[in-house]
Amino acid sequence: MNDAPMPVHVRTIRCEAARIGDDHLEVTGRLADERPPGGPRWFGVDQSALIHDMTVTISVRYPDLVVTAARGTMTSHPYTICTDAVPPLGELVGLSVARGFTRAVNERFGRQRGCAHLTALIHAMAPVVRQAAGVAFRGESAPPRADADHWFVNTCQAWREGGPLHARLEANDLEGLKALSARRRPA
Repeated sequence: MNDAPMPVHVRTIRCEAARIGDDHLEVTGRLADERPPGGPRWFGVDQSALIHDMTVTISVRYPDLVVTAARGTMTSHPYTICTDAVPPLGELVGLSVARGFTRAVNERFGRQRGCAHLTALIHAMAPVVRQAAGVAFRGESAPPRADADHWFVNTCQAWREGGPLHARLEANDLEGLKALSARRRPA
């Protein structure tokens, strides 16, 4: 007998970023919610299906990280009125992913003003914008300059202010940063 727990709900979020031109990123996020076969029934209806399948694509200008275009689709949704949440995605245009983005998204799309699933997806896309911008426009061959926006400081314990990574960053110690990397790059 298999005593492994049987999943009743599976959410997958995937985000991809691509450089498009000299000063733009395009970030596409997809959220899929699945109910595996044999799970609970809802109002007597078998729920094994792809419940949500939605995509949001934003274009973001570099270096200010302002959203210049936004669009979305819902190919699977539980109610006919769910798609009413897609046109308001245009309200993302003009927002800066660099500062106050989460709050601004919540104000525009939070709770009864939007779709909780689209909001969760947009929240997941914001860090992807930041991480992709560094790779797409600055490269990885040298640590960020001392005068650069070190947005990632205090985003996790590894990059805590005053911690080992931060200290090496402040000292422009590329070799020290490489030495702490779990994926050391060849010299």
